Amino acid sequence: MRTNELDEMQLQNRNKIGNQAFMVLFYLLMIDIGLYGFGFRWLQYPVNVFVIMIVCMTYYLICIIRNSSYVGPQQTSKRMTRKARYLYGASGFVAAVTAFILQKYFVNAPATNGNDKGAMILFVFSIVMLIIVAGVKIIANRQNKNDDNNL
Repeated sequence: MRTNELDEMQLQNRNKIGNQAFMVLFYLLMIDIGLYGFGFRWLQYPVNVFVIMIVCMTYYLICIIRNSSYVGPQQTSKRMTRKARYLYGASGFVAAVTAFILQKYFVNAPATNGNDKGAMILFVFSIVMLIIVAGVKIIANRQNKNDDNNL
C-alpha cells in the first residue's frame, strides 16, 4: 500500500459521506423544483442549481476533512520545492495576464441586460464556502497535531 492512500476505514467514511451528500443534493433539488412549481423563485434558473451544488459539495468537503478521510497518512512532511514554486508563480502570472486581457477586451460586452445578479451571488457564495472549507482544514490540522502531541 502506498503511503498516501486511504485506509479501509477512511474509505468507508468517505463513501458514507459521499452518499449522504448525494442524497442531500437530490432532496434539495426536489425541494427547489417543488418551490418553483408553487411560484417561489429564490434565484434565476442556472444559479439556483449551482448554489445547491456548491452547498452540497461544501458539506462533503467539510465532513471528509473533519473525519480525516481527505488524504491518507504521510510518512514525511512535504515541502514545496523550487520547481513547484516556479510552476505556481508561472501559473499565477498566466492567470493575471489572461484576466487583464479578458478585462480589457470584453468589458463592453455584457452577457445580460444587467438586471441579473446571479454571477455576483455565485462568486461571493463560492468565496465564502472556500473560506469555510479552509477554516475546517486548519482546525482539523490543529486537532491532529494536538492528538499527536498527547500520545
